[in-house]
Amino acid sequence: MKIPVNIITGFLGVGKTTTIKHILANKPSGERWAVIINEFGAVSIDHTAIEEKDDLTIREVAGGCICCTANLPMQVTLTTLLRSQKPDRILIEPTGMGHPEKILDLLQNQYLRDILEVRATICLVDPRKWIDANVRAHETFQDQINLADVLVANKADVAGEELVSKFKLWSENLYPPKLLIDSVSNGEINIDWLDIQPFEGRKSAFPQAHTHEHHHHNEEENELAEVGKPVKKLSKGLGMYSCGWLFSPEEVFSLPKLRQFFSSMQGVERAKGVFRIGKDWVLINAIDGEFSIQYIAYRRDSRIELIANYDLDWLVFEVKLKDCLI
Repeated sequence: MKIPVNIITGFLGVGKTTTIKHILANKPSGERWAVIINEFGAVSIDHTAIEEKDDLTIREVAGGCICCTANLPMQVTLTTLLRSQKPDRILIEPTGMGHPEKILDLLQNQYLRDILEVRATICLVDPRKWIDANVRAHETFQDQINLADVLVANKADVAGEELVSKFKLWSENLYPPKLLIDSVSNGEINIDWLDIQPFEGRKSAFPQAHTHEHHHHNEEENELAEVGKPVKKLSKGLGMYSCGWLFSPEEVFSLPKLRQFFSSMQGVERAKGVFRIGKDWVLINAIDGEFSIQYIAYRRDSRIELIANYDLDWLVFEVKLKDCLI
């Protein structure tokens, strides 16, 4: 029996990880699932929001893009997972800048097509981003939508009914038509959508959108930072730049200072971080000047990743981060 696999795609900050957490909270009991998470930067954050359990395996591919044919870590991660775990279902979350076509090609190649059954590719869209003509013109954004079987307007509660209706009307005129168009808040999709059979005639409008060079990181990410000496990691590609830092688990951050740091950032397109604040640890997620804070079980280290449209003076951010330490 083949293992069903779904790609959960969408642009930066659309809520993919939140959606996957909702899916996992409603998965059938008794089934063992696996999630492969890829992030653009060299310091992965999203995996910290999902707690690995006996019936759930989390694998991360950091520092690049799993939709690049040159990124062998994705293939190695997938084949190793299949050999060691044989999960009942696999969910794949590409980076927000990821083009789904190469992932679909990988899942359907001669080595995997007898093992895996590709089910619906689900694309999440924030209508507040979609209304921006510059975002709609982005080739990767367009092909995330082109290759999706299910199109979901996420964050409907903050986007508003009028904007969501405009997005749905636009979506209904797409060709080939989507198998399902809907809207949700907080990533609360219907888990039954995962088993929708994909439409085989979908094609990329911009197949070359992902052929340019990326800066990949193949080094192990388990290096530990020393107190007072955070590990800094840079990444670039797809016209984007990122910088991440790992801090020693011994160091403690001030939550009020972190709030100020995230609310006053300039030039950052996307920011995510996990921080030790006393006995607790929090995940802070920021986009477009808005940020959320949630307490999590992760305890390994403090870490942060910033993504921007141009190369920033990262030292300025590092100094401000150190100022947030107690």
